[in-house]
Parts: sequence; C-alpha cells; structure tokens
Amino acid sequence: MTWTAPKTWAADELVTATDFNTHLRDNLLALKQPPSQQIVRLNAASYTTTSTSFVTVDDTNLKITLTSYGGDVLIWVNATANTNGSYSLMLTVSIDGVDQGPANGLTYVYGSNVTPLSWVLLVSGIAAGEHSYRLRFRVSGGTGTLLSNANVPVILGVREVS
Repeated sequence: MTWTAPKTWAADELVTATDFNTHLRDNLLALKQPPSQQIVRLNAASYTTTSTSFVTVDDTNLKITLTSYGGDVLIWVNATANTNGSYSLMLTVSIDGVDQGPANGLTYVYGSNVTPLSWVLLVSGIAAGEHSYRLRFRVSGGTGTLLSNANVPVILGVREVS
C-alpha cells in the first residue's frame, strides 16, 4: 500500500467512497505494512577481507534497495565473525554510500575467537524515495572473516518505522 498525505476536509463536505478508501483505508494499510526487507545469506563460503578501509561485503546478495515514505528506518544485522590473530574486524552499514556510525564502525570483534554479532540501528530523517543499504566491513590488520554457511547466516534487514 502507498501512503497518501491525508486530506483536509471542509465542513459539510460529502465523503466519497474513493476519498474514504484513499485517506483512511489505504493509509491504515500502509501503516500496518511499512516498506521492509530482510536478507538471510547462507553461502557455501564465508566472506573475507584484508582491507583496512570499509568495503562492501557483498554488493549483489547483501544489498537492500527499499523505497520508503520518509522518516525513520530501523536496520538490523546478525553475523558471526573473527580475525586471524590479534586484529579487529569492524562492521557498519552504508545508506546510499554513506557509512553510518563512528569511523571504526557500529560494532567489532577482536581476535581469532568466533564471535556472534547482533545490533539494531535507528536512523532518523531518511528522505522519501529509494535508498540502498549495504553491509560493510574492514580489519585493523590480517584477515577478517564473516561466516556464512548453512548453520551461520549473515542477516541484514531494513524497515521503515515512522
């Protein structure tokens, strides 16, 4: 359903079925079913990086393109990661190519222990229209790994919440 800016009614104005359906029924349905998408990625192989600058994890299979009505979006990520030594792997999400959060990302893991990651981010002020959301990662050194297989998926989700 599409959101329509509600009509301002005049006194004694006759409400037609079309007006009622557009401004009441359709808007209630739009509120009940906001734009939303989630990707659960189960690869045959894990994702790795040696980049010390943020790079996109998978621009084909972990990219969400969502058309929203403007306002706030909720982004969530679940992943499992490690590095090959005394290094850190950092994760962030980009919106239309702009990384969110501080320079070191929104979360990180340190060392070779396999560590589950889960976070939620509320982003305010998203303009109405189509936006791209990508999971991105980098390391402080060595090789970082995001596990992705039948038992350990990488999950990226976005939902308009306003």
